[in-house]
Amino acid sequence: MKRFDITFFFGPDPKHVVMDEVIADMAASGITLAQLNHDTDVNRAALPVMAKYGIRADVGDPRITKLYREDNAADADEVVRQVVADYAAFDNVEGFDICDEPHSDNFATLAAIVAAFKKYAPDKETVINLYPNYASPEQLHDVDYISHLRHFAEVVKPHFISYDHYHFLGRDQQQVAQIDDTVDERERMIRESVQACTDRGGFFRNMEDVRTVGLENDLEQMLIVLLIEHGPYRNLTRAEILWEVNMCLAYGYHRLSYFTYWNPGEDPYWRWENAMCNRDGSKCQHWYDVQSINAEVRPIGEYLFETKSAAVFHTGDPEPDTTPFAGYGKLKAVSGGNAVIGCFEDGSFYIVNRDYQKSVTLTLEADGDLTAFADGAFAPCGNEITLPAGGGILLK
Repeated sequence: MKRFDITFFFGPDPKHVVMDEVIADMAASGITLAQLNHDTDVNRAALPVMAKYGIRADVGDPRITKLYREDNAADADEVVRQVVADYAAFDNVEGFDICDEPHSDNFATLAAIVAAFKKYAPDKETVINLYPNYASPEQLHDVDYISHLRHFAEVVKPHFISYDHYHFLGRDQQQVAQIDDTVDERERMIRESVQACTDRGGFFRNMEDVRTVGLENDLEQMLIVLLIEHGPYRNLTRAEILWEVNMCLAYGYHRLSYFTYWNPGEDPYWRWENAMCNRDGSKCQHWYDVQSINAEVRPIGEYLFETKSAAVFHTGDPEPDTTPFAGYGKLKAVSGGNAVIGCFEDGSFYIVNRDYQKSVTLTLEADGDLTAFADGAFAPCGNEITLPAGGGILLK
């Protein structure tokens, strides 16, 4: 990653992705990097429009998708060479989107594709999004989740680690359609993993594992956070979305992604509602929520991009598989409620309210005076801080 970026999974359809007004709205929402997954001609037509509004793109080309789906490592070098040549004239191509949620049997082919991109486009990135930790061993084709992550890092040698984790359930379960036998095996397993639980734990365990493997292999990390209401996933509040985003920053992730920017369309099982935009380009409430969140967190993300995660702690009643805070560096104690503290190599620390329903007031004990980050600089602040639901503050 070259900079702190804000992106999304699933964007405008071929008709809308070349419209100035649609891309202008995308830029106005705070998106800086687009996922562009259409046929080659549509992608090439959309890139100049995106460039006009300062948006770069990770391009998903159907020739690369075909390589992956056919598990065709033998042709990777030549196909990637052709794809890179076809997009060489566009300065706003950040990289290439390869696939979503592969299992480990795909890793050898993905390694060949990534190696070819590193050969022919050494200044570009590749994007491979992994399963969350609630995927079954049957989906992963690995014995457990952290083994899957380490296997991926070792074999594929990716540019960074990306994954999705959707944990806010609560939509009317009786409204969720039954799984039928018309879907393919991959979709069946995804639906079964959703319906196998009434509440989703493991969010922080997933963050811990991805951060651990990222640091082990010097790979940056990105989480695709839940945004759209679908299946059993409820319509999120602004505070819930902010909570997801701020946890990414506290854990040292260097990119944010929202699922989804555009409504995917009619589906009797998933029943997509409340994306950032409807299929006609009109804005949903989540567009305004994300716009305000992006304006709030982007300066913090840009600051933290220049440093590296050193440690992450939980205060109050720690979540399972996390480390309770008992002092770190010049920060000696934090009391008053449940929070997550991301500590960074430059001495800064990002504190996030672990409650997405109500505010929390925390008292900090530090060796020295505290300063808070605002308007691009650190200024003196007191030792008592109040954070809104899901809110965070960057301190030194």
